Amino acid sequence: MLIIKQHWIAGVVSVLIGLSSLSCSTSKEKDRTADQLAFDVVDSLLGAVYEIPTAAISFRPPVGFEPAPDSIISVLQTSLADKAGVGPGMELRLAFLDTNHVAGVLAAEIKGLTLKSDTTTFLANYRQSILDIHGPDDVREGEYWVDRVFVKNFLITDSINVHFQLICLTGGANALELNYFCPRQFYPDLVKLFESSIGSLQLISEGGET
Repeated sequence: MLIIKQHWIAGVVSVLIGLSSLSCSTSKEKDRTADQLAFDVVDSLLGAVYEIPTAAISFRPPVGFEPAPDSIISVLQTSLADKAGVGPGMELRLAFLDTNHVAGVLAAEIKGLTLKSDTTTFLANYRQSILDIHGPDDVREGEYWVDRVFVKNFLITDSINVHFQLICLTGGANALELNYFCPRQFYPDLVKLFESSIGSLQLISEGGET
């Protein structure tokens, strides 16, 4: 089990490493215009509701995905800090694993990035960090609203893995990165679970940290 966890930790660090070097600007962003997207949310495919108050967001992970223990989250955060110099601007809040520890969901808070800040610059840099790792043929992107949460979505598919990387923004609260990942071979079996989980996103308050 330790070997599996170490392999999973290494993979998670590599997924999040690009985001850690991005910075947030405080110049004001214009109001976002995007479609309101209604996912086919299947209640039986979802677990319990989890709230992240400082991001003003709640969501439900896929059924069968259990919270990783605090020790794993601590190791992940430490690994990110050691390898990328992550400071108070980014913090891993939640991590969920399926029973086989091959698929998971991560929730990382991005402090200082809000819907009222310069999201255009941040998202352009974020997009480029993805393209620096993956070729453009492996990346699809879009933006939409779920409830009152603005989502910038990157679907990354390579020969081995599939990632849904979402930047979720609300009012004046901190942004949240959600990352759904699995081996490509399991994606057809998990896509409905991932989409139901994304569709469960909800705004839980209008405020954020002051």
